Amino acid sequence: MRIALLPVALLLSLVPQRLGDAAFVGIGVWYAGPDARPPATATAPDIDAVRRDLTTIRRAGFNAITTWIAWRDAEPQRGVHALGALERIIAAAAQADLKVAVVAYTDAPPVWAANDAQAAARFLEYISKRLSLHEAVLAVSGPSPAAEAVRGRIDVQSGKAPEARLAMWSELARGARHLAFAATDTPLSPALLSLGETAGVVTRNLALFAPLRPRTGGVAAIAGAVAGGRVEVRLLESPEAILVIGLNYDPAPRKVTIMFSPEIPEAIWQNLETGTAVNFIMAKAGPFYEYTFGPRDALVLMIRKGLR
Repeated sequence: MRIALLPVALLLSLVPQRLGDAAFVGIGVWYAGPDARPPATATAPDIDAVRRDLTTIRRAGFNAITTWIAWRDAEPQRGVHALGALERIIAAAAQADLKVAVVAYTDAPPVWAANDAQAAARFLEYISKRLSLHEAVLAVSGPSPAAEAVRGRIDVQSGKAPEARLAMWSELARGARHLAFAATDTPLSPALLSLGETAGVVTRNLALFAPLRPRTGGVAAIAGAVAGGRVEVRLLESPEAILVIGLNYDPAPRKVTIMFSPEIPEAIWQNLETGTAVNFIMAKAGPFYEYTFGPRDALVLMIRKGLR
């Protein structure tokens, strides 16, 4: 698939981001070193291999990683913190021009903390302050936002890249600000890296995507969609642009007619993934667009508000 880059200047947030990164939309990869499995960041990684991996991630089109650490490894003794391996990964990510979200797992406490109810909170406070000193770190999350951390993760099975692409656009359509793909076989599988092409639509056009927020209304009806809501259309909007994201959750192709409200512009839309121009047709009730989705497919269209 050819990705069209818009002529503009240049990822469910795990936790509130820094003020300076408020306009950052992260589309990244779960990564903690070559062949790492959670929670492995306390062991020293092969930093040269890490640098190669992170360069590959950035070149593929991603702009962030989510990495992790286990409390039992990071604080083996009370007040003694082993964060060197994690900080080396963060430093290497910064060199590769990648932002970092850190997830701290506290479900398996170190032995010394068994009878200390406040120890986990102190640990999280400490690492949040320490890791926030790294400019590349977007966020540090612990057990309280765990549900958001799970929602921000998209598992990529071998041969299932189309499903992961659909999941990415589905989450962004709902207002996600940070997403991370995780390979279910090897850390940087071909299926995962192939998604960098889709991620690049966002990461190379942050000035367009950063101000976009979900819009209520705009879609009057979807004719031809099967019962059960298998085809869905959502709108994102900023002061400058409108984005239409169509989603076919069905494993079969679906031909639909999307009918929009009268205030939606009818012409000069751009398909962000192909670069082709798309014209809506104006009717009495408002513009409409006929489209045939592939199986488990997504459609992403954009228009500048100043264009008609």
